[in-house]
Formats: sequence, C-alpha cells, structure tokens
Amino acid sequence: MKKSSLNKLVKSADDAKKVNPLDLSSDQDLTIALMNLLAIEDEFEYVRDIRIELMSRIVAPDTDAWGMSERLLGMAMQLIDDGNKATGDSAYKLYNRAYELYSMFWGINMGLVKIDDIKCDCM
Repeated sequence: MKKSSLNKLVKSADDAKKVNPLDLSSDQDLTIALMNLLAIEDEFEYVRDIRIELMSRIVAPDTDAWGMSERLLGMAMQLIDDGNKATGDSAYKLYNRAYELYSMFWGINMGLVKIDDIKCDCM
C-alpha cells in the first residue's frame, strides 16, 4: 500500500471517528501511549495491567491480532527510540521502518490486512 493512499485512509477513518479534533482520547493518540508503556513495562510491573486495559480499547483481547499488535507497537517504539539516537540517513531508515510497522498495526486492527498476509523482512 502506498503511503499516500494509507494517509488518506487514516485521515478518513479519523474524520469519521473524531467529532472534536482536539480530543486527545482518539485511538491514534492512545497507541502512542501504549508504545511508551510497552517500552517501560519491563521496569515497572504494574504498567502491564494499565497497558492491557488501555490496549483492549483498540484490540480485542484473546485474538491473534492482540499478540501481533503488541509486537508491532513494541517494535515500532524500539525503532523510534533507535532513530532518536541515530543521525542522517540511518535515522530516516529507522523511522521509516517504524512507520511501516505502525501502519501494519492499523491495517490489522482496521480489518484491512490479515495477519496471514503479512510477509516482510521487518519482523
């Protein structure tokens, strides 16, 4: 899927769901929080329960999408963190990979991509 068509798809989904454009409780904003919670979950055990509760707002628990979503968000967050430490073209490549994984997350959870159809060298 091309980035321009993916961006249009994400924008149309946002427009359909979001009544108030300043509403910070949208699913996209929540995924950023989830990525940060995944990043610190190993250090603080109580964070896991919070992350599970919040993630269940977006992903149905006890499904194949749950495990894949958790991995995709975690990997995207790690790549963003690595990109923050890198410079130049290396940083751009890491951010681009993070975007691909984040897009896969949304593709799966919007029903646009089947988990069985995911074939890439990024996981």
